[in-house]
Amino acid sequence: MKILFVITGIGLGHIMREQALITHIQKNIKDVEIKIAGFKNSYNYFKNKFPVIKIIGHKFPETNFVVSKSKTLLYNLPYPLYFLIDSIKLYNEIKKFRPDLIIVDAQPVGTFIGNFTGIKTVAIYNLDLVKWQEFMNERKLTLMERLQSMIYYKQISKCYERAEIVLIPTIKDKRADTKRYFYINPIVRAAPEDLPSERILMKKLGLRKKPILVMLGGSTFGFSVAHHIVNISGKFSEDFIIFGFENLKTKNVVSYRFKENFLEYLKVCKGIIIIAGHNTLSEAAVFKKPTMVFPFKNYIEHYVNVYNLEDIMMVRDLINISQDEIEDSVNSFLNKINILEKNIKKLNVKGNGASQAYNIIFK
Repeated sequence: MKILFVITGIGLGHIMREQALITHIQKNIKDVEIKIAGFKNSYNYFKNKFPVIKIIGHKFPETNFVVSKSKTLLYNLPYPLYFLIDSIKLYNEIKKFRPDLIIVDAQPVGTFIGNFTGIKTVAIYNLDLVKWQEFMNERKLTLMERLQSMIYYKQISKCYERAEIVLIPTIKDKRADTKRYFYINPIVRAAPEDLPSERILMKKLGLRKKPILVMLGGSTFGFSVAHHIVNISGKFSEDFIIFGFENLKTKNVVSYRFKENFLEYLKVCKGIIIIAGHNTLSEAAVFKKPTMVFPFKNYIEHYVNVYNLEDIMMVRDLINISQDEIEDSVNSFLNKINILEKNIKKLNVKGNGASQAYNIIFK
């Protein structure tokens, strides 16, 4: 069997989600051939693992934890041309590879070309359109935010329309499945029970006590937060481990650019500070860890991701990325960490989304 994955290159969450699904597929289907189409992070991550196709994708300007609406619009003005170029490239690659199935994660050109060539296509994305509508109706948005949301909503809804099956990983408040739409548990690389015990992991990772993790999602947005956490770390009696930042080590801070075994650290941590990417939100919920979330300012997807999660996670909508504001946020989080832990454990989120997705697609 031949499968073409078309995966967005923005952030790392979509990549980790599809890596989990790919691993599950390889365990269950003998002699499966996999090819990846992606850009930026998805291209770089998979290029040494599978045959890859480099596409253009869309642009995502990253500056100081704020998504610039004007820059986003300006950078993506040529997107119709990029879409055409990517479509032609994928069409030519499909003629050579001849996949039996196309699986698309947050990259509309994938479902377009699947629909155009008549190849069975599955769309996987965490954005539930009904929840999105509820968010837009309830939240007071600026004119530019509403315009951004409407354009993005239309793009994703069109992506869903072109797919034969739509899989929506959900942390809570699942809806009833339909003939085409399936609401599944989060797709994570490993469940807590798949990993060694906390005692074994603490020894393996060389940890003196349970740390506070800071996961910045492979984006430059979190660098300002990371710098401030390093600066204020001495004011707290906690050990901090930062992922997605420059490699460094201080008295109570260790930072790594990337770690494949991130989930081992997650299993033993005391709590985690993250941006509002759906995959890291899902992993924190599955591992039942107290969580503080920073959505990117002006980024609609992040606002939708954390919508209706305020009862199980601390959501901090930062106004300025000042050291005082970060210190206040960390202090508040540590004071409420026990309450957050109780709330997240009550939800009891399962991490078997990969097996659910496999069963829906192939069985």
